[in-house]
Amino acid sequence: MTTPQEFDIDAWLNDADRPARSVTVYQKAGLIADLDALEEKIRNADADEVDGPSMGGGASKLRAKYADLAQKFHDSAITIRVQSLTNQEQAELLEGHDDATPAERGAIILAEAITQPKMNATQVQRLNIVLGEAQFQRIVTAWNEACRVAPQVSADFLPKRSTQGDGGE
Repeated sequence: MTTPQEFDIDAWLNDADRPARSVTVYQKAGLIADLDALEEKIRNADADEVDGPSMGGGASKLRAKYADLAQKFHDSAITIRVQSLTNQEQAELLEGHDDATPAERGAIILAEAITQPKMNATQVQRLNIVLGEAQFQRIVTAWNEACRVAPQVSADFLPKRSTQGDGGE
C-alpha cells in the first residue's frame, strides 16, 4: 500500500485522462418511418389471421421484411466519442472567429471535442443537418455531460446477481 509520503502525483497525472462520453447515432434513421408502417401492417395481418388464415403467409413475410429493415437501421450506427474541453481551451479555439455565427462557433468547439471519428467544423455542421436535431442534440448532450458532470460508473443496467441470502443459488 502506498503511503501519502510515497505517492507520486506526477506519475498519477501523467496517466490521467479527461472525461469522455460516447453516443450512438444512425445514418439510416429515415428507416424508422418504414418500420412504423410495417409494424402497423403486421398488427393488421395478425388480426386478420386471428379471424381466419390469410393467403400467402402475409404476416410472416412482413416480419421478415421488418427484420431486414431493422438490421439495416442497426448496421448504419456509428458511435461518436467526445471528450471534455476546458473553458480556456474553448476560448482559445474561438480566437479569431469573432464574425462566426453561434452555430459555426459551436461546430468549431465540437469538432475539437469529437475524438472518434475525427471531424472538422464543416463536417460537424453537415452532421447536424443530415442527422437532424434530435440525434445531433444527443451528441451535444454527451459533450456537455463530459464537460460538466463528474464522472462516475453505474452498473444499474446490469442484471442483479443472486446471492445465497436472497433466495438465489
